[in-house]
Amino acid sequence: MKLPEGLYLHPIFVHFPQALFPVAFASFLLYLGTGETLFENGTYLMTAFGLAATPVTMITGYIDWKVRYKGYMTSVFRIKIVTGFVLIGLSLAAVLLRILVPETARLPLSGLGWLRAGLLAGCVASCVVEGHYGGKLVFH
Repeated sequence: MKLPEGLYLHPIFVHFPQALFPVAFASFLLYLGTGETLFENGTYLMTAFGLAATPVTMITGYIDWKVRYKGYMTSVFRIKIVTGFVLIGLSLAAVLLRILVPETARLPLSGLGWLRAGLLAGCVASCVVEGHYGGKLVFH
């Protein structure tokens, strides 16, 4: 597969989940602190858009890995691939929990509300891992 010289799609798409999930978690914390439902709605929407963007980011990352790194498997790529799937799983669970059990978003949080908080925190942790290892590739 030959890509046009200078076309780097993965570095463009990677910014969407890397920004949306931490801001979604920050919005959730603001909701917990203020009780303002707009922050909770923002959390839900940013998590949903982050979930939608993650597979696109993974596909462009896979193409970059195959083309630019010749598909050579290292521990860095293995970690990034696994963490990408973990991120999809965590964010999908957070979005489905909010859709299927809307009362998880009501204050004071119940057990499922705290589970959702943990899922959102896990999304942020996954983004940190992805960003760290992506940086190792770019700034080696």
